[in-house]
Amino acid sequence: MAKKDRKKKDEHVEEPLDLAARIGARPPSPPAPAPPADPAPPPRIDAPRPPRRPEGALIIGLAEPPPPVAEEGDEPRGAAIPSPRLPPGIGETDLVVTPLPTPDDWHRFELALRRVRGVGVLRPEYYRHGVLKVRVGYAGPGRLASALRAGVPGYRVRVIGEDRSTLQILVTPEDEERRPG
Repeated sequence: MAKKDRKKKDEHVEEPLDLAARIGARPPSPPAPAPPADPAPPPRIDAPRPPRRPEGALIIGLAEPPPPVAEEGDEPRGAAIPSPRLPPGIGETDLVVTPLPTPDDWHRFELALRRVRGVGVLRPEYYRHGVLKVRVGYAGPGRLASALRAGVPGYRVRVIGEDRSTLQILVTPEDEERRPG
């Protein structure tokens, strides 16, 4: 009987059971969520700055209509913008002097210029970066350029440009050593 019991036992063997299905197995996992669309890029360091004005802020000139554009030949151009500087009057010349590196040099040159025969009123226009512009009243014999070449006490003068209302000169103090060259 032992053989029969073994046969019955062998026949009676069942296949392995899926117990997870009987117990209540987990449902199949849902598909993985899609990655979000491109996230906002990090702010660029070299990008333009956002506006500081609030949305409804009034911008001056925004409501004004643009100026009319005139085509060539349609209308004459408007009058020139008035300049606060007037051109030299009769007997006046604009004198542009360089190099006068310091205000002290400017002052010394102005005092020497007053001693030139025929030079009257001196009105400084500006002094910037070693360049002096002075309006000079001159009522001497000949031209102002000739008078300045003839002698500004203590200075050697070289005329570098001249027109009817402006005279440009280079000045060198006489006490300064001459450079070879």
